[in-house]
Amino acid sequence: MAQDTGEAGWALTRLVKMHAGMRDDLALLRRAVAVITEDGQDLADAAAVLTHLSFRRPGWTLRRYCASFCRFVHAHHDVETSMLFPALLQQQQDAGDPEFKQVIDRLDADHRALTDDLEEAERALARLPGDEAAKAAAAGALVRLADRLTEHLDYEETSLAPALNRMSRVVSEDAFPAPPSEHFGISRSSVLETDHAGQD
Repeated sequence: MAQDTGEAGWALTRLVKMHAGMRDDLALLRRAVAVITEDGQDLADAAAVLTHLSFRRPGWTLRRYCASFCRFVHAHHDVETSMLFPALLQQQQDAGDPEFKQVIDRLDADHRALTDDLEEAERALARLPGDEAAKAAAAGALVRLADRLTEHLDYEETSLAPALNRMSRVVSEDAFPAPPSEHFGISRSSVLETDHAGQD
């Protein structure tokens, strides 16, 4: 696949910003779970994490945050699979890049695997604070999710960069209105409200 050595266009820049929000959310989720599942946590750091997430009871608000994060990732992947990937695949095929389909196939496979990881993490975190077994299950599920998601985001940004920059050169950003704030990470938006009946 030909490498694009120019500056990042609007399409790649937008994807990277969305992924940055996702990484921030994941890091915050991992810190919050560590507060509950790991011994010897610094109390000041724990308090800062809990305050940031508007904690009232660890299991209750953590479930809400995790559910919001999982919905965010699912929605992001749905848009990519149904809209972005087909458009990029057609573009690259028209440009004489048949190998690009292998990139899309891998990304689609990642999305399917991440669906399972997200569901496992949401189930495991719903059992917190729980006993030691529940804590170990939650920590393990989150590690697996974080490892796969981080690898996926890194690969996607690198492998799609040439195609996204090509799109940026031929399609105006005005044709694609900026997504709402929650698409750039739930910790950067107003998705988490302090009162939301029925979510606990």
